[in-house]
Amino acid sequence: MKYIIDTDPGVDDSIAIAMAIKNNLDVIGFTLASGNIPQVKSEKNLKVVQEILGTNIKMYKGEPEKEIKHETAEYAHGIDGLGYYVFPDISKKKYEKMRAEDFIIKASKKYKDDLTLVCFGSLINLANAIKKDKNVVKRLKHVLIMGTTYNPEDETPYMEFNVNASPTSAKLVLSSPFEDIKLITHEIGIAAHIDRDYVLNLRESSDVVSRFVGLIAHKYMDFSGGKYKDDGLVNPDPATIASVIDSGILNFEPCSVKVIDRGNKKGECYVALTNESNIKVATEINLKKFTKLFKDTFN
Repeated sequence: MKYIIDTDPGVDDSIAIAMAIKNNLDVIGFTLASGNIPQVKSEKNLKVVQEILGTNIKMYKGEPEKEIKHETAEYAHGIDGLGYYVFPDISKKKYEKMRAEDFIIKASKKYKDDLTLVCFGSLINLANAIKKDKNVVKRLKHVLIMGTTYNPEDETPYMEFNVNASPTSAKLVLSSPFEDIKLITHEIGIAAHIDRDYVLNLRESSDVVSRFVGLIAHKYMDFSGGKYKDDGLVNPDPATIASVIDSGILNFEPCSVKVIDRGNKKGECYVALTNESNIKVATEINLKKFTKLFKDTFN
């Protein structure tokens, strides 16, 4: 299987990308989404991550930021998006001239069933691909999305960040008849917990990638401790990529999804289990398996 990773490289995106590469997923391209931090910082961070990983995977920019208006999340990811650290832009890597949505369309024509699009941020790039070529929905069989929220014990909708970044994009994507859409929710990401001490100890690792993970995660853990009362590292995007590496980590069930894209409830998203659907939502995580994969990858 080939993979495109659609990303807005903050802390958990960067850890997830590292997890994908260190576990030998065949990533053929990165498309840059809008989300966690301003686009110019995302552009730099993706190059930084590739330098750390020693990869040279092609990179494609998404919609120009001047056309996008939403809140960013430096409060969680740090002023530059990689925790408490600001990494210099010393990379000679260049972005391709082709736009992100055009690369998604091109890759869907070439690889068809053998392609999975993994989305860590807002769904603007995929929505733009659908608008340009409606047949991308038929060719691109597998879409994996970190986004939405599902808690059967609380019917109050949570304003999940990636959906709220572009509700119109999320509504278009989640109402399109892709053969296979899987959702990894906010709740699953919070449940994918790694102990704080283990993560901080990675800063002393002899492995440069593991050391990088330990460094950038510190700020994100401080945020999580205040926001979610979790004294450790929560892993929305790493849990998403982990479900590809080991299919036994997450349990999925068919669901329906409703996204509100206008009015005073704009950005709210309602997920409900159903008997049959092309969309499946993660309802349970095997934390033991996720922890083992994380620690086998970063040590």
